Amino acid sequence: MQSLIAFGSSCFPHSHSPCTQLQNLRRFVPRTRCGSNEDRSTVTGSKLSIAWPLSISLFGSGFFLGTLIDGLHSRVNLVVYENGSIDLGPLHTNIWVPPLLGLFYCTVGLLLLYLDERTSSKASQGSLEKTVASLVALVGFIELSAELYKAGVADNVEAYILFAVAELIWLSLDRSWFGFAFACVVGVACPLAEIPLMKFFNLWYYPQANVEILGQVIL
Repeated sequence: MQSLIAFGSSCFPHSHSPCTQLQNLRRFVPRTRCGSNEDRSTVTGSKLSIAWPLSISLFGSGFFLGTLIDGLHSRVNLVVYENGSIDLGPLHTNIWVPPLLGLFYCTVGLLLLYLDERTSSKASQGSLEKTVASLVALVGFIELSAELYKAGVADNVEAYILFAVAELIWLSLDRSWFGFAFACVVGVACPLAEIPLMKFFNLWYYPQANVEILGQVIL
């Protein structure tokens, strides 16, 4: 499961957890400084009015787009699905992957927007071009990790390459320390969140994983 998580994922090259396009969504949320209670109420109502459509949009992105991106890894057997696995043509996935990715995109996306609203003093303007560039970079990054895995590149070499590419993506599209820190947290938390799903429900496993945490090989 999956900008810039590209950095977080580079630390764990065999993880398929998501977030680049989620970070750029924060540019579409308006920031308004208000002095009066009436103005604050107006802004609060405005934000609530877009909360549900935004949540549904994020969930839908994870459900459909996230599942397709995740398929880049399962295509080369970097991750193999077990209980609940389904094959839709070339797409190998699990019945639980779409809702889990939808929930991930929704919760992490909204959390990112909330934290960015609280931590950044600069107003951000929406940029469709940068959002599209982030999505393309994410897909390219996941595809690169899949091809490196398929080619049998040594784990340490793969990690160096993905780390360098992730940093290049961050420098090109974000450059904020908030984005860097958030990606690091998500990049560590996602593999940990996969442990119970693999250990207790046997939903998937990594055939060539070499990192063991809490008795579960995950990377």
